Amino acid sequence: MMEEKISLMPTIAIHTASPFKDLFPIKESVLNEIAEDMKQNGFDFAHPIIIWAGHKVTVVDGHTRLAAAQKIHLNKVPITLKEFASEEEALQYAIKAQSHRRNLTDGELLNCIKELDKRKNSGRPGKSASGEAHSKGKSAEQTADLLGISRAKVERIRTVNDHASDTTKAAVLAGKMSINKAYNSTMKKKQQEKMGKDPSLAGASLQDVKESRLEALRVSITKIMKIRLEREVQEYPEIGYSLQERNTLSEELSTEIGKLITEILPGEHDNE
Repeated sequence: MMEEKISLMPTIAIHTASPFKDLFPIKESVLNEIAEDMKQNGFDFAHPIIIWAGHKVTVVDGHTRLAAAQKIHLNKVPITLKEFASEEEALQYAIKAQSHRRNLTDGELLNCIKELDKRKNSGRPGKSASGEAHSKGKSAEQTADLLGISRAKVERIRTVNDHASDTTKAAVLAGKMSINKAYNSTMKKKQQEKMGKDPSLAGASLQDVKESRLEALRVSITKIMKIRLEREVQEYPEIGYSLQERNTLSEELSTEIGKLITEILPGEHDNE
């Protein structure tokens, strides 16, 4: 494994390329601020530009710092060469570096997840429906941990990436629309399209559909809970629980399910 150390490299020799240069668009105000600081104090060696070793001298992290150095005509900048096993690993490094420094905007999160999912989905073998659902759930948890956001937000962003109109995605990228608003707008449009195609929903009001879906959720969640509790009894028949222990479990589950419902199900006015 290569020993990571800081060295100086001519700015003219450093290469920028997609997807890294497109992940976090350079903001003019931030660029000018960093350039002015560099002019006064020089390039901060505590934050070298990260270069993918042996990969065409490609910048993984530090595009704004490089642009600032070029703006004030620095001939050489401090860099650190890092080895990555794949483009996906390098991409994860770049994203984590940015998310540790600041809160990413909804537009940046949309872009990051699009690029990550592009690499996760390429070349993967087909899966059964249950296997695919499990894989997506695990992937959402890993992506949420990488970005420092909730799994629910990851899933909403994926819905926007997969189903929102180009206009809606452009609005999120430009900072003119939140992920929540884009998600709810997209889901509302999908529901309207479904109601238009499904004869069983013809003439049904939105309230009728809502009541039907709430009942379906109650039935399916109850069924899942029943199966899990019956399996517990089969696996540990020798264990008995006191009334207090059962009541405590009931209260805790009620609280946790309530949190999930509040966090995941869209509210009526979320897209206003």
